[in-house]
Amino acid sequence: MAPHTRRGFGAIALTAGGLALAGAPAQASPGRRDNKAIVLEAVARQNSGGSFYDFLHPRVRWTIVNGRTYRDKQEFLVEGAAPILDRLRTVLRMTPTSLLEEGDTVAYQFTADATALDGQPYHNDYCWLLTFRRGLIVRAHAYLDMVAVRELIDRVPLPA
Repeated sequence: MAPHTRRGFGAIALTAGGLALAGAPAQASPGRRDNKAIVLEAVARQNSGGSFYDFLHPRVRWTIVNGRTYRDKQEFLVEGAAPILDRLRTVLRMTPTSLLEEGDTVAYQFTADATALDGQPYHNDYCWLLTFRRGLIVRAHAYLDMVAVRELIDRVPLPA
């Protein structure tokens, strides 16, 4: 690939082994917190019973690719995340498979597993492209298996 064709995340290629990014890795500015470290902190919080979403800016724009775009954190939590999380008995455990940073954007690929309220497993594969400002996520593009989400929603009723 010619150097002039590699621009930002246009250079991301999905491979059988995970995400690969062409080009040199971005360097963090002095005094600027590494956004990959923020993602890992959010994952640790999620996996210990807290919420990854604590790191969302109140006016985050969250797009589920081939789904819809949520205009702010509250709308996303109520209409985007809750229909999944409210049907789970256990914490949705995130297992990172790839984590890449370029500028203010982090590509975070992971598997997620939990036990649903009906006792059956819930599994999904995700890839989130997260844009940060001042340590918070302000923009997200979420790629996930919507068939797995639909099966969970159809199979498990919301608790009364």
